[in-house]
Amino acid sequence: MATVHPIVQGRVVGALACQRDSYLQTLETEVVSCVKWSRPAVSQKPAKNAQKMTVKAETDSDLWLIELADSVLFPEGGGQPTDYGTLLPLKGNHTTSPAIPIHNVQRQGLRCLLYSPQPLSPGDHVRQEVDFTRRWDHMQQHTGQHLLSAVMGTYDGLPTLGWGMGKEGDMNYVDVPRKPSPEEMRDIQDRCNQLIRENLPITVKTPENAQDNKLPGDYDKSLGIVRVISIGDLDQNTCCGTHLRQTSHVSLILLSAKTQTVHSKNCRLFFTAGDRAVQLSSNSVDAMSSISRLMSCGSAPDEIVANVKRLWDVTAELKKKEANLLLDLARHEGNQARTLLQGGKNAWVYHPDGTFEFINRVVSTVGAETIKGCLGVVIIAAGEVKKPGPVVVYGEKEAVEAAVAKIKGVVKDIKGGGKGERWQGKVPEWRREEMEALKALACS
Repeated sequence: MATVHPIVQGRVVGALACQRDSYLQTLETEVVSCVKWSRPAVSQKPAKNAQKMTVKAETDSDLWLIELADSVLFPEGGGQPTDYGTLLPLKGNHTTSPAIPIHNVQRQGLRCLLYSPQPLSPGDHVRQEVDFTRRWDHMQQHTGQHLLSAVMGTYDGLPTLGWGMGKEGDMNYVDVPRKPSPEEMRDIQDRCNQLIRENLPITVKTPENAQDNKLPGDYDKSLGIVRVISIGDLDQNTCCGTHLRQTSHVSLILLSAKTQTVHSKNCRLFFTAGDRAVQLSSNSVDAMSSISRLMSCGSAPDEIVANVKRLWDVTAELKKKEANLLLDLARHEGNQARTLLQGGKNAWVYHPDGTFEFINRVVSTVGAETIKGCLGVVIIAAGEVKKPGPVVVYGEKEAVEAAVAKIKGVVKDIKGGGKGERWQGKVPEWRREEMEALKALACS
């Protein structure tokens, strides 16, 4: 891998154009360095606390690390994904070639490096343009997280331990030490949205006495900049990310009732903000309307839930009856198999929806007394064509061993094992011809 010189030639991360003005969408600047990048060997391990270098794995073609005098494209960091955008080479006021797509920007120490599919030369003038739809979404989620964490921090035992931004359209999460009550969840959501309506200012400062305990291990504070994001008088937090100017631009914060236990004791809460939250609300309304039509009921959520629960109860009862009928069928098949074995013949039992409970019921119905001294075996199979399924062979040990040897000759991929009177195997994918051959073998 080409060595990137540690000396910063462009603006340091912390003072980039995208961080000074997160609403800026385009910037003309110049290339200060460009080196070819090669994928690190698998055995290489990143240094402790080093910034993770994630390259979009959509191509294995050559990439170049480009450093610019300044950047409107944000490098991944602080829980916020990399910006996407383009580089447009310029000569005077004219473009010299098509725009270069940029899908990965990373921090390396104090430097901001763009992964480019084609090289440029130091001194080249370029126009950067950011995918602002993506940036706006990231700012809504990130600022939304700061606001949510600030509100949760006012509750006993709910400091934010960590967070993660979901992919486009997905929910984000925050980890806290305990699970909030449903009442707390409603209060937190209401308080967040009240603060959004109050339109608190969001400001960025770079005080020299800022706490730096959250800085990555490879970020040199003596040469870099520590940014503190303030939401009115409510919250102050060090952060490298791009943020909105006012809480009203968050638009909306929604908390999910679903939670998840992490690290055995902490609780993961899921939330979404901004346009994502609006889209989720819209999709939810559409889904509820569709369900109400399918259920032939009103569109009120309580009514829909009640009807779905009734349908669930009916379905559960039908499944229970189906399971009982399947076991009755297993007993019937077991009785027929027992008659055949007592007559010195093999028996074949098959059901496409047969479970191990079905198979065990057949075996128990045949019974250990029946197989004593019998020359035949019962072969029980289940599963549909092109799907996996179990096979059980039951009988006296010598008869089972002889039958299994023949089965392996007609069902090539079957694997299994067993001792004594029962051998159990599995077919990864039934083929119709193999199933017919197995049936013919059992009935011979």
